[in-house]
Amino acid sequence: MRTLFPSTIFYLFLTCLTLTGLTAPAQAGSWSALSQAGDRDCALLFEGIIEKGDLTRASDTGLLDSFGPRICLNSPGGSLAEVLAFLEAAEGQGGFHFGTRIRSGEECLSSCAILFMFGQAYGANSPYPSRQMEPGARLGFHSPFIRDGATPAASDAEVFRVALQVAKLLADRSYTAVTTAGPALPQELLALVLGTPSGVMRHVDTIGEARLLNIELLQDLEAEAVFADQRDSIDRLLKRICISSHTLTYRQHMVVEGYDYSDLVRRATDPESLGPNHQVLVREREPAQGFAPEKLRAVLTGPGYFLPGWYSVGSQMYCRVELTLEQGSGGFTVQSYQVDFDFVNGADLTRVPEPTTTINAMSGGVLPLDTLYAR
Repeated sequence: MRTLFPSTIFYLFLTCLTLTGLTAPAQAGSWSALSQAGDRDCALLFEGIIEKGDLTRASDTGLLDSFGPRICLNSPGGSLAEVLAFLEAAEGQGGFHFGTRIRSGEECLSSCAILFMFGQAYGANSPYPSRQMEPGARLGFHSPFIRDGATPAASDAEVFRVALQVAKLLADRSYTAVTTAGPALPQELLALVLGTPSGVMRHVDTIGEARLLNIELLQDLEAEAVFADQRDSIDRLLKRICISSHTLTYRQHMVVEGYDYSDLVRRATDPESLGPNHQVLVREREPAQGFAPEKLRAVLTGPGYFLPGWYSVGSQMYCRVELTLEQGSGGFTVQSYQVDFDFVNGADLTRVPEPTTTINAMSGGVLPLDTLYAR
């Protein structure tokens, strides 16, 4: 997955006329209502190939009149113009909001994946990204197909108009903060779509990449993992969390050429990051008391923690980790965790410092970033 220069982006769109899945033919697109077990469940299901009018029919017939319904998607893709028309209707006068989900054993590919990424839900004051995947769900992206003459196509001018609008929509939503959680779309999405050849399907199937794309995984594999309550095991866990979190936080600097997820995985799993040069300086345990859970706090240093772009001793940072633990058979599980970084110079590292807001860190690494989300 590479970040593309603007000239490359527009070249790709100039030659692209439709966005359809790479799978075998499927049924035409249709809507159906679902029984909800709770407010977060899907109220609607769209499945089948996306063709003209298939998506917008839901708003025309009142299916989306309820406040912020969640839509389950099961589609190999189809008309990119229809996805654009649906998204324009959602943001227009009298528009609507919707969350998205892909259920276990089902798929959302190609133009369906674009639609999936626009899922939002409402909090107390404003919308926030809300796109969910169950274990075993399949989400796949690729760049648009070049016309092959197999089916009638719209005029080149119309296709070019749609392509530019979609490109602008993806760029705008990855730049403008329209939700309390920041931009509606992650900055990686445009490169993910346009950097994948049209003849290849790029599946998002690891917990690390789902985190980068702000996709909610409905099974928390990290919270289920059991770790031995022994010093060596704990130190390996702390080191992996710190180097993974540093890699995610400064991911623009951790790639060879543009954005590439495999580069991030390589850095986060480099054996040297778990070696003796990465040290756990301080460990503090706070036992569970009443309703307060057990906590483990630690400070780590090493050559992997630095502010990219600074070429001085002052760039060296420490990593602070705070884990909420739950004891069980065979060891403990990590129910939640927080990571932050700050500069070594002037810091008292004989104890665990208070949390810092110097760096807005992205946490990861209880499990390796390339852990597959498939059960």
